[in-house]
Amino acid sequence: MGAANKVYEWTHIAPNETVGVWIHGYGTDEFVTYSITAALSSNVPPGAVDVKAQLTIGDTGPHVDGTVGRLLNVTNHSVGPQPYISCQLARFRQTLGT
Repeated sequence: MGAANKVYEWTHIAPNETVGVWIHGYGTDEFVTYSITAALSSNVPPGAVDVKAQLTIGDTGPHVDGTVGRLLNVTNHSVGPQPYISCQLARFRQTLGT
């Protein structure tokens, strides 16, 4: 049975900014998927900003330690006055059955 947990957090992503993280440590026999949760991180009324963020899974390849790594990018597409956001990255990870 797999497990889900928070693996990374950005506390301040500017409007139209893309941030990324390289996460490694996976085996070749593991299934991994990700999701994000974005929240407003500026001092404007919550209803003034339409909070939107996009997660993109980039390159996957070997890391120098012999494990599999993945590049994950988050882009802030929020609209409104001062649409700065924070974002949590969660992962579900499970070893594939034989």
